[in-house]
Amino acid sequence: MRKDERPNIILIAIDTLRADHLSCYGYEKKTSPTIDEIASNGILFENAIAPGIPTHPGYTTIFTGMHPLRHRIVCHMGQEVLSYDIPTLPQYLYNSGYLTVAIDNLVATKAPWFIRGFEVYVFTGGITVISKGAKISGDIVTTKALNFLKAYRQGLYDRKPFFLFIHYWDPHTPYLPPKGFRERFYSGGGTKLSSLLKKTRWGRFLLKTKWIQQLITEGHDEKEYVDSLYDEEILYSDWCISRVINLLKELDLYDNTVIIVTSDHGEGLGENDIYYDHHGLYEWDIRVPLIISYPQALPRGKRIRELVTHEDILPTILDLAGIKGDLKVDGKSLIPIIDGIEKGREFVICVENTRMTKRAIRTHRWKLIETLRPDVYGRPAGYLELYNIEEGEKTNKVGEEHDLASELLKQLEVQYRKVLSGASDPLSEQQISLPIPE
Repeated sequence: MRKDERPNIILIAIDTLRADHLSCYGYEKKTSPTIDEIASNGILFENAIAPGIPTHPGYTTIFTGMHPLRHRIVCHMGQEVLSYDIPTLPQYLYNSGYLTVAIDNLVATKAPWFIRGFEVYVFTGGITVISKGAKISGDIVTTKALNFLKAYRQGLYDRKPFFLFIHYWDPHTPYLPPKGFRERFYSGGGTKLSSLLKKTRWGRFLLKTKWIQQLITEGHDEKEYVDSLYDEEILYSDWCISRVINLLKELDLYDNTVIIVTSDHGEGLGENDIYYDHHGLYEWDIRVPLIISYPQALPRGKRIRELVTHEDILPTILDLAGIKGDLKVDGKSLIPIIDGIEKGREFVICVENTRMTKRAIRTHRWKLIETLRPDVYGRPAGYLELYNIEEGEKTNKVGEEHDLASELLKQLEVQYRKVLSGASDPLSEQQISLPIPE
């Protein structure tokens, strides 16, 4: 295969996007017409899991193909820096002749490793910080992506093909969809948000933030209204992506471009008493969208129920790019699963250490969550939660399924130690990086 025959690759990451709020994943609201179209032209993975949350662990896993316990970035905005011995996705691609381009700002979030391997890094501006209410507009991100594609087509870059990473911050808090998108999904409500938020420490912290205070001042002290803003942010992101897709077609780049859509983690909208943040190893947080489209080589409109993870994205991209060799990764290419040759995972080990310290084992049917440090919701160290995935995560079944919980706890411990492979435990060594204020 000649270098100029290899596909272009666009990895679109939509921060804080939970899979079950996309219409192609069965959501009743039409939040994602463009992403739905990408899915209809490619593969949709119904059970893609983030083994580490939130942002830094999630993207580091995507970029390294390694489990968080191995790359050791288990906190967002923590003190750990990714080892230079661990290569990243753009480094693999750059070394194989790809032009590597990022439209991103992760490098400014105390995470310098996110710039590694990018020949062109287009900085998009400030970072999203919930307490300060700052956010990057999707329009800014999209405009920079479009400018690159136009310049590429005009021949301003002499190396091809390209790998383009586009990072959208919508629908991260604060939810601020622009005019034309706001109240598209709002149909009225009545649940007083401030009363709900007063019940937990995190909720009381949210009440002090600028964006929640402003919503209440504007007369929108309703959970339903804020929830609709989240969906409208998704719709806005989807519209931004439509501009990228349309330009690819206009520039005759679409047919030879692999398009991957995913997220670093999801978002809590009040489930498990967690509002408008991404702590907790519940399904709304760790189940992320994963869609891959490349009609020249992959089936169209296929849905796969196998368990896959962020770790599998890097080896899949390298497989599609025709890059061979030994990889220092924990993931596997998803192409054999797409072709029906292999099965997915039997379980996934998940961790978090940003606002709480937890670990979990997620199988096809069950999830066991273990609290490792006392959390702000009153759970002591050693507290166990067991959920039947098919029934949801409202009822802790540890009491009625004691034997199963014990067996899953043993499996969690064994597999956890297996992933560590004799190395020290980063969840024990690293302190919670963003504790919830009193």
